[in-house]
Amino acid sequence: MTNQSTVLDAARHFYMVTFEIAQEDEALFNEIYDTEHVPNILKVKGVLGVVRFKDAAPSAAGWLVYSALYLLARSDLPATLEWKTASDTGRWAPLMRPRMKSRQQRLGPVAAVELINAAG
Repeated sequence: MTNQSTVLDAARHFYMVTFEIAQEDEALFNEIYDTEHVPNILKVKGVLGVVRFKDAAPSAAGWLVYSALYLLARSDLPATLEWKTASDTGRWAPLMRPRMKSRQQRLGPVAAVELINAAG
């Protein structure tokens, strides 16, 4: 098991991607994202972790809103060939990308991290 404190200490950058998807694509989106896309991206050296979110309410257009926050050791990772190759592996690129209603990306330094020690 990865020591969360060590991972967070090493995470100097974040990359956040927000997607809007149709409700009828939600099950397939989550299945591919969780079982293929995230495991492939986590194999890229310097990717330290990912946290996924779902907004409580749909967008103004009625689409479901999901975000993924990647913790990175280097800010250039999303632009590397390794990331692109991992991202394009499996069903994500051919099956899910065309179904995205919108995609927004943010990249920047991690300013601070504070966690409560639940173990103790």
